[in-house]
Amino acid sequence: MRLKIAAGILLALAFLAPATSAVAQTRSPGLTGTSCRAIVYTDIRELVTVDLDTASDTEVRVLANQIMAAAVRDSLTTLPGRIQVGLDGSADDLRAFLKTGLRVAWTTDLRIAANQTMSKGGENVRAAAQVALDNGTIDVLLTYLNHGLYIARALDAGSLKLFTDIRALVTVDLDTASDTEVRVLANQIMAAAVRESLTTLPGRIQVGLDGSADDLRAFLKTGLRVAWTTDLRIAANQTMSKGGENVRAAAQVALDNGTIDVLLTYLNHGLYVARALDCVYQPAASA
Repeated sequence: MRLKIAAGILLALAFLAPATSAVAQTRSPGLTGTSCRAIVYTDIRELVTVDLDTASDTEVRVLANQIMAAAVRDSLTTLPGRIQVGLDGSADDLRAFLKTGLRVAWTTDLRIAANQTMSKGGENVRAAAQVALDNGTIDVLLTYLNHGLYIARALDAGSLKLFTDIRALVTVDLDTASDTEVRVLANQIMAAAVRESLTTLPGRIQVGLDGSADDLRAFLKTGLRVAWTTDLRIAANQTMSKGGENVRAAAQVALDNGTIDVLLTYLNHGLYVARALDCVYQPAASA
C-alpha cells in the first residue's frame, strides 16, 4: 500500500474540523480493531497510461490485469468481477469496458467503501462520509477514504490535534504596521502556540512582548519562522517515540524534507493515515 497525501485533503478538512488548531470535543467511541483497518485506495486513473483507442490487444489485457490486481488489493466489491468478465471475453469487449464502464464500476465501489465506514463510525465519520457521498466524485471519495476518514476517526476518538498554519495569521505588513498592530499579531501567534503546546515559540514571543516594539517587530520578521519550524520538527519527532513502523517512516520523510509545508502536512494529515496503517500491522503498538 502506498501512503500518499492527496492535494484535495484540505477539502476533507473543511468539513471535518475548524481551520484553527483544536482537539476534538466530540468523543464518540474510539478506534477498534475493525475501525482502524486501513486501506490506501489506488487512484486507478493513474494506471491508465495507454491510449485505449490505439493500444494493442495485449496492452489492453496487461492494463486490465494491473487494474484487477489493484481492485483485489483494495478489496473492491464489484470491479474485480467486472474486469474478470472482460478478460474472459473478447478484446473488443474488454476495451469497451475499460473505456466506458471502468469509471462507473470503480465509482460504485468507492461509494460502497465510503458507506461501509459509516456503519461502525462515530459522529464525525458519518458526517464526513455523508459529505463525500453527497458529492459523489472520484476525487472527493478518494480524499475521504484515504485521508478524511482517518481525520474523522481521530476526531471521534478525541485524539485529533491540528497545528495552525501561523503564516495565515500574518495579515499585516510588518514593515508598515503600527506598534499596536504588531503587538496584536504577536498575541494571536502566542495564543496559537500555547494552545498547541509548542516548545519554544511561546517563550520567544513572550520575550518579544516584554521588550521594545522594534525588537518584537524584528523577531516576527526574521525569527518567527525559525522558531516555529523548530517546534514543528520537535512535534514530528515526538510522534515517532510512540508510533509504529509507518508513523516512524512518515515522520522521518517529513523531517528529512524539513520544510514548513511538509511538516504541517505530516502533522495534520499524514500522521493519522500512518497511525491507521500501523493499526493493521502493529495492533499492540497502536493500542
